[in-house]
Amino acid sequence: MSEPEKQPDEVRSESKVRWIMVGVVGGAMLLYFVVSVFRTPLQADTYTNSYSTSPGGHTALIELLRKSGREVTPGKAHLDLPNFDNARTDTLAMLEPGMQYVDHFGEEFAALFTAAREESTSMLIAFPKRHYELMEVEEGGDVVLEEQEVSIFEVQSILKSTGFDQWLDVDRDTARPEVVWPENALLGAQTEARFKPADYLQAFVVKAGKLPQNFEVLAATEDGAPVIVRYRLSQFESIGGVLLVSDPDLLANRFIAEPGAAEIAARLFDQTPRQGAILVDEDLHGFSTEASLEYLAATPPGLWVTLSSFLLLVIFAWRQATVLRPRAAEPQDRRARKFSIEGLARMMERAGEHDAAQRRIMRRSRLVLGGGRTEVQGAGMTGTRTIQKGKTGRITRIQGASSEERLINAARKVAHQKRTGETEHSDLSFE
Repeated sequence: MSEPEKQPDEVRSESKVRWIMVGVVGGAMLLYFVVSVFRTPLQADTYTNSYSTSPGGHTALIELLRKSGREVTPGKAHLDLPNFDNARTDTLAMLEPGMQYVDHFGEEFAALFTAAREESTSMLIAFPKRHYELMEVEEGGDVVLEEQEVSIFEVQSILKSTGFDQWLDVDRDTARPEVVWPENALLGAQTEARFKPADYLQAFVVKAGKLPQNFEVLAATEDGAPVIVRYRLSQFESIGGVLLVSDPDLLANRFIAEPGAAEIAARLFDQTPRQGAILVDEDLHGFSTEASLEYLAATPPGLWVTLSSFLLLVIFAWRQATVLRPRAAEPQDRRARKFSIEGLARMMERAGEHDAAQRRIMRRSRLVLGGGRTEVQGAGMTGTRTIQKGKTGRITRIQGASSEERLINAARKVAHQKRTGETEHSDLSFE
């Protein structure tokens, strides 16, 4: 007897489950790639940090400060506000932070400057002006960098994050006016210092025309455009506060040897508590950022591993969906197995392999009788009824004088139990 055909509703149910599973896997894969590719990881900056000897780095400034007797600690300061301890207060220095890192630490960055305007401390920030990208590595190991300009909008955005944008703005002057640190006995400046920037000058613009009393202009152009400004919580504070540097060229390796640059840089850090350490922050150059595993897995070569994994997942989901059967189909499958057992017995009987056929029936009679409770459809039954099998769920003993006779008795026993629902596993033979 052939296997009963599935009903249309059952086929539709299986197809629906299969396509739902495939759709879920496909949708998850698409969402994963969209999110991973467009959320590029932060890459550690290697050209403008205090360890870099590139034109945009600050190793020359660090060496200059150490030669002057200052304690300098470059590394991860985690954007913590230095506690005020008079002349022993540490100074947190942020030298040309990158826009992407300011955004990454947005809440911490804004909270840091909010606290600095409300508490006595010592901080310095030099706003970015240039950044560098690797073009090639020469045979000798030297690298060739491409200098690019940081957009004025990024600089203004960083200034806005500090909260000082309520008083100051940033602009650029292509006329290249000189930066002047005037003679000022109160600031320890006995002579005037001048520095002429390359290409253009990046300077502050006072929004209200005049800065509040909390501000002090330390260096400016001859036209009065502020370049280095200090904010103090109290006018009686002679050192510390928040130092803002609009043009960072005078601190970079490329220009610090130019006339006046090193002198102005030294005077700038003289305005910080001399007994305290200078903590050069590198969080804002990407030194504490972690690589995005999602991005690496969505771009070559990790992309090939990801696609292979998703392909295996789709195959597994498809296979699982195809082997699912509705509950209503289980009794039909069980009846189909019963007919298959009988057909196998008849086939082996015709082949003359009586002993093999008998052993096969003995082993597979559990498939006929099932385990525990089941639903069977027998000849002459008007409906479906439930029977309880014996302890073993299979035929245990079959009588017969010959192998052919035992085979026939085994097949008859199976057929009899299907028809009548008897569960007795006796050695009764059928005549």
